[in-house]
Amino acid sequence: MGQLTELQIKNAEHRAKEYLLADGDGLYLRVRPTRKVWLYRYMRDGKNIKLGLGRYPVVSLSAARQKARMEMERRVDGIDPKEARREKREREQATRLNTFELVARAWHKVSEKDRQWSPGYADKIIRYLELHVFPWVGRLPVADIKPTEVVRCLHRIKERGNLETAMRVRETILHVYQYAVDTGVLEPARNFVNGRTGGLPAVRSRHYPAITDPNQLGQLLRDIRAYNGHMITRAALQLAPLLFQRPGQLRFAHWEDIDLDDELWNCPPEKMKMREWKKRDSRTPAHLVPLPSQAMEILRDLHPLTGPKGPIFRSMAKRSEAMRYMSENTINSALRTLGYDTKEQVTGHGFRATARTLIREYLGWDKEVIERHLAHASSEELGDSYDRTTFLEQRREMIQCWADFLDELAAGNVPKPVRTPSHLTKAA
Repeated sequence: MGQLTELQIKNAEHRAKEYLLADGDGLYLRVRPTRKVWLYRYMRDGKNIKLGLGRYPVVSLSAARQKARMEMERRVDGIDPKEARREKREREQATRLNTFELVARAWHKVSEKDRQWSPGYADKIIRYLELHVFPWVGRLPVADIKPTEVVRCLHRIKERGNLETAMRVRETILHVYQYAVDTGVLEPARNFVNGRTGGLPAVRSRHYPAITDPNQLGQLLRDIRAYNGHMITRAALQLAPLLFQRPGQLRFAHWEDIDLDDELWNCPPEKMKMREWKKRDSRTPAHLVPLPSQAMEILRDLHPLTGPKGPIFRSMAKRSEAMRYMSENTINSALRTLGYDTKEQVTGHGFRATARTLIREYLGWDKEVIERHLAHASSEELGDSYDRTTFLEQRREMIQCWADFLDELAAGNVPKPVRTPSHLTKAA
């Protein structure tokens, strides 16, 4: 077959299935259903390699032949056209992604997709960089940034008393530098951040403040019951120690999640604290929370106000939308109104530690039952994969015992801790 002519190319009909027209010397016209493009084809290691040369008629027949001839000459010189194009593209990318800010934003975009970050977490990561790093080194080429400049960024955060934030920023910078190496922006030898602490001391972990003394807890319960704020806030305050679930989980609860007949809260994965990919996995089960009679009474009182569907704890702000949730600070703010220090004494999240401690010490329940109620994974190796026990019936009994125990504390009665050995506890 001879070479193509302009008339043949113009008259080549678009079909439902694409086809090729050969021009010779590896040049082809690919006729697709909606457009025509030029291809250069050659063999490499027994495989047919295709290289795009542009779209017709933007690239004319003569221009396509010239491009194909240049690729043939490269092959004669021992240069693989496909590899040469890939290397050129990487060099151009390295040129574009030159400054720290550009590299960091590119890394953030890729990581958000690949690691399936939640929107909130993704926003927090980029905000760290915008506040603490970009103003000082964002416009500098990554290869030109000195270790001392990174260290100064970290120490500015530490000197404001935010050591944990400094450590998180340092970890983020480490990832950005590794991405710069992976994309060819930075030579591996220049990745000075890896393995360095930035002169930061180890973070001393602090647990959420929680009350574990029964007498103090009894006083808190009496204060909560005497709270004269909004009914929705009061209900949330009362349910927090009763159910001891995470504050966010309670805040995002919907009436559709509550089975008032079966006295069960069916909390879907998307409202739980877990990896984003796990939330999206259809096989991830809902977390079941049995509701004691005291919790049912609170919910039934609240049902006429915020039910029968949508958020249980709706925002109390004026002009708020019907689907808007109460603020994440509502419970802690109410505790402060009652006179409690939420940095040193108690927080909404701290009720989990309160229940975990006192149920074990004063009621004698097995830790596995308590852990499942807290939505914690099994402590055994591969526990999540093989041990899918929910202990639902045991937890129904446990949560009712706990609610009755709180009533006793609120009345000023403090029972003695159990002395039952762990192997004879109620989970047996």
